[in-house]
Amino acid sequence: MKLKNIFPASICIVVSAGILVFGLWPFNFRPENKVEWLRDQNGVRFYGRGIIYSEKEVPILPSLHSSNIPTKLFTVEICIQPDKETFPYLPHIISFCDIQKNENFFIGQWKSHLILGKGIHGRNTYREIGIKDVLKKGEMRFVTITIGGDTTRIYVDGILLKSSPTFRFFSMNEKPSGNIILANSPTGESYWTGNLFGLALYNSELSEEKVFQHFQRWIDQKGFILSSGEGLVALYLFDEHSGEHIHDTVNHHHLLIPPQFQSLQKRILIPPWEDFQINRSYLIDILTNILGFIPFGFFLSVSLWARNKTAIYGLLLISILFGGCISLAIELIQVYLPTRSSQLMDVITNILGTAIGVTLFFKTRKSQRVNYLAWSDPRPKY
Repeated sequence: MKLKNIFPASICIVVSAGILVFGLWPFNFRPENKVEWLRDQNGVRFYGRGIIYSEKEVPILPSLHSSNIPTKLFTVEICIQPDKETFPYLPHIISFCDIQKNENFFIGQWKSHLILGKGIHGRNTYREIGIKDVLKKGEMRFVTITIGGDTTRIYVDGILLKSSPTFRFFSMNEKPSGNIILANSPTGESYWTGNLFGLALYNSELSEEKVFQHFQRWIDQKGFILSSGEGLVALYLFDEHSGEHIHDTVNHHHLLIPPQFQSLQKRILIPPWEDFQINRSYLIDILTNILGFIPFGFFLSVSLWARNKTAIYGLLLISILFGGCISLAIELIQVYLPTRSSQLMDVITNILGTAIGVTLFFKTRKSQRVNYLAWSDPRPKY
């Protein structure tokens, strides 16, 4: 093989290797689950991409299995302390999902705002309500959400701050289970950071008086107190201080702290219409994917052209096929990398970058050919 053919092929291989390294870095198939026990008090700390989840269903809504009861009653109490307010996404503090790990609704944080959301953020079907400036960095908050009939109420530190008769978590035909995920979403892409001190779930709607009493007991006793006759179905005191399990003091619906981080719902080649966002981070990601494959398309064209003077359309087709295969391989491997996401938009933008690289090669070659003909023309210039 001639040296002039080896050089572009070598560069193309180096560029391809760089793309694979960048696309799969840091090659961590078993990343650390960034959750740790608090040393000086009951609770756990989420200091990065972490997750805690229930190993089996928590029956928080037994009335869902009975068609004779038309309303759904539910209360969740959670004591939290955020450690930051700025996220490039919507972090989930607690998520409730079904057996297939499809999310029913979540309690999250956007900047310093408390958010109750239902559906996939960014879609037309997504709905949310919230309260501004109640989750400030470093401040402990006792949050209570009650659902009774058609009304959702939000309490912070025992005080009712919002009541919505139109926001419904559960429709009449919906049968969500009580699978719980803490500090993340089922996909593992919406992690929250901060301290979590306690969690209680009820299959009843606590009254405003009861909510305030529970908050006062939390302040006085520095923790939840086991209560009877209120429909308490799960209580997590976070008082183990070690180990991989958080025990339910009411039943046996324990929570698991896995040693390695894992996403419970693996998504392959997420369609662009599901993850499209208009923000700086998303636009930078698109631009990076395009620019990263331009050198690949350019040097692959140089290598193929040195072997066979193929027409531009044939060369473009071959280059796009190679670029698409490399991009698709990266996205499929990313399914098994818990800290990465597999997106169809990446494949599309990578193919676009490859096509731009091929076009630049032909533009450069055409320009060089024109300059060469002009320089070698022996006719006098007038």
